[in-house]
Order: sequence, then structure tokens, then C-alpha cells
Amino acid sequence: MSSGEGESDARRSLWWAWVLLLLVVLGAGGYAATRSGMLDVDMVEVVGVIGHLSESEILEIAAVQIGQPMVDVDTDAIDRRVTAEPWVEAVEVVREWPGSVRMSVLQRRAVVNAVDRAGRTALLDGDATVLTATVEPDPEFTTIRVDSLGQPGTVVPGIELLLRAAADVTPDLGRWIVALVPTGEGVRAELVGGVDAELGVGEDYRDEMRSLATVLTWVVLACLVTIDVSIHHNPVLLRDEARC
Repeated sequence: MSSGEGESDARRSLWWAWVLLLLVVLGAGGYAATRSGMLDVDMVEVVGVIGHLSESEILEIAAVQIGQPMVDVDTDAIDRRVTAEPWVEAVEVVREWPGSVRMSVLQRRAVVNAVDRAGRTALLDGDATVLTATVEPDPEFTTIRVDSLGQPGTVVPGIELLLRAAADVTPDLGRWIVALVPTGEGVRAELVGGVDAELGVGEDYRDEMRSLATVLTWVVLACLVTIDVSIHHNPVLLRDEARC
């Protein structure tokens, strides 16, 4: 090998050594930057807070620390923590560089009271999810009777008809209905005064509820045992003459 070729190889080796050193320096600098205050969490934003949980409660559950490095923000872990709360249906967690974390939260909405055979009460959403145990039924909502209630976050099975019926209870009917219960023929409304209203099975219960409301405007409940509006255009009344 000539001396010229040796010098060329030496220069090439030296050039590669400098390139390697530069890459190491850049890599170390980049890593240091991700751990520095330039790329830490400056703000945690909650979007879509309309519901039972407040923004501050969601932030507490999410447990994202201001000042922690953005690269350490585990969006999957935040998702698990937030959706473990029964009132939360879904959450989307996004890191927005250089220093923000945004959470879009969809909360569940209570639609009915549920009372089980053991006398326990809870609020349920429209998917039959147990949201929270309660001491007394909330007067804002219709009450349904179920076999058993699980822990918050669990789903009560087999109550689709009850939820459909409860969704169509109008405010004027709400004051008449003590509870909705399942029967072999569908749904029954227990009314004040010990009267039962048979609602039957339906894709919805708007017509049955309208028929029941009409009947209640012209009958004396004290004389009745049962009001059958399962065929909504032909309500049938069973009277107890001894009561009248």
C-alpha cells in the first residue's frame, strides 16, 4: 500500500469517527431535551366535561403530573384509570407536543333508578350499567325492579324492555308510576293506589304510555285492579266493584 493510500484511509477513518461522535452527541442532546423542562407537561386539558364528574375530579383520576416529561406520559394507563370510573363511557387521551395532554371524555348519563330483591338501590344508564349505589331512589327518574344489582361498573342483564318502557314515561305519568316491573308478558307499571297497568312487549312504549295517560284522566283508580294497555288502541279495565 502506498503512503498516499494510507493517508486516505486514515482521513476516512477519522471522518467516520467524527460522524459517529456527532451522532452520539446529537442523540444524547435529544434525549436530554426530552427530559428537560422544554418538553415536560405544562397543561392537562379536559374536553367534553358535561355530566356527573367535574373537570377537577377527572384530572384527579387521570393523575397526570404537571412537570413530568412528555415521553413518560402513558396514554394507555390514563385511559385505563379514567374508564375504570363507572360514570365514564369512553376517553381519548392525546399528547400534544411540546407540553400538553388533552383528554376527550364521554360520560354516562343516569336514566333510571333500580331496586333489587334485596332492597338495594342504584342509578343505571341506558345500557343498564350500574353507575352508583344510592340510599333512596332519585325522584327525578323512573324506578324499575330488577333481580339483583352488582357493583358500580357492572351491567344488569335482561332489562332491555324495562329500559325501553322507562324511556317513554312522560313527566305527567311519572307521578302515577311507582315502579316498572318485568312479567312473563312484558312490562307492568305499578301505579299509586295498588293498581297495575299491563304494558306488554314493544319496540317502544310511546303508544302504550299515551293510552295509559288517557285512561288515567277519566277513571277513578280506587275502583280498578288492572289497566291493560298492551293493545294501546283498545285498553281493558278490570274493576273491583267492592272498592267503589
